Amino acid sequence: MKLPLVVYLLGLVSFLMDVASEMVYPLLPLFLASLGAGAGAIGLVEGVAEATASLFKVVGGRLSDRMGRRKPLLLLGYGIPGLLRPLLALAQSPWHVLLYRFLDRTGKGLRTAPRDALLAESAPREALGRAYGLHRGMDTLGATLGPLLAFLLLPHLGVRGVFWASALPALLAALVLLWIREKPAPKRPLPPLRLSGMPPAYRRFLLVSGVFALALSSNAFLLLRLKELGLSEGEVTLAYTGYNLLYALLSYPLGSLADRVGLRRVVALGFSLYALVYLGFAWAKAPLWGVAFLLLYALYSAAFEGASRAYLATLVPEEAKASAIGLYHTVVGLLLLPASLLFGLLWQGLGAEVAFLAGALLALAALSLFLLDGRRTRAYSG
Repeated sequence: MKLPLVVYLLGLVSFLMDVASEMVYPLLPLFLASLGAGAGAIGLVEGVAEATASLFKVVGGRLSDRMGRRKPLLLLGYGIPGLLRPLLALAQSPWHVLLYRFLDRTGKGLRTAPRDALLAESAPREALGRAYGLHRGMDTLGATLGPLLAFLLLPHLGVRGVFWASALPALLAALVLLWIREKPAPKRPLPPLRLSGMPPAYRRFLLVSGVFALALSSNAFLLLRLKELGLSEGEVTLAYTGYNLLYALLSYPLGSLADRVGLRRVVALGFSLYALVYLGFAWAKAPLWGVAFLLLYALYSAAFEGASRAYLATLVPEEAKASAIGLYHTVVGLLLLPASLLFGLLWQGLGAEVAFLAGALLALAALSLFLLDGRRTRAYSG
């Protein structure tokens, strides 16, 4: 079954925006340091950025459902980062960068739920896995290309020049959105956003995802572990590029597999792979094993990211689809901060092995809850 044009256009938009974002992201810590920011200030900037994105995801979903349209929030969410690139390129102090990151992540928060809702509404239910897999693949391909472009342009343009150049793919992403057509739903008053008003299956999956989110430490810890196992900084960077590329290449095939064998099965596979990867990082003693488990982590990412979003889309009510998706992303996003903090404290106090083992156990707990929920659902329906 052929996917609708809007799925490809949304994938292209995410590809271009990730090219722009990843041209900037690796350079930001160095740029902040050059402006006089210390490690604490850099941590504050990134903490504010990620918290902002998480909080605004439910806002974007709510506004989109209230308007009965997705495109205005997408134009706003993708347009803000593109138009504000000069603020970053002209920054003279750390607070200028903080302001940019706050506004940039506000845009990301506003666009995430409406975009996922539009994907779910555009693709046939039996092709949701392929639609989300294609989108995640193009998104990650952009995340692979962005740092490579920054690496090539940096000697010629400098850091500020790369920031200016990143405005081009960001603005192209916003322009591609103009080609997207949607059928607006009528404006309607929405009931208060309460978990009690959501379907039981959605609430149970939110619980499972909340437990799993506590296992989702920052990818930076995986790279730090590779360095600890003996890889050089250049080899770690190369390994991470390989991870992103493999993630991008596998996303669509695994999305197609999810449509054939069932979304729940691929989500469960994702939980299992994550636990296996973290067990591997806990027990690995040689650099080669670390790289092997990082590549297996790409398989997890490709399997889980698309399938979990597609599965979520089947659980939410049509009249509040973006609101429910936004609430999910907000809850999971806010839990990532304590997850990384807990992981870091375990690493610092008890060693990397204990930290990765704890992550694996939390992933297995989420898998167990997910499988129990599946048995309960079949018992009720049978």
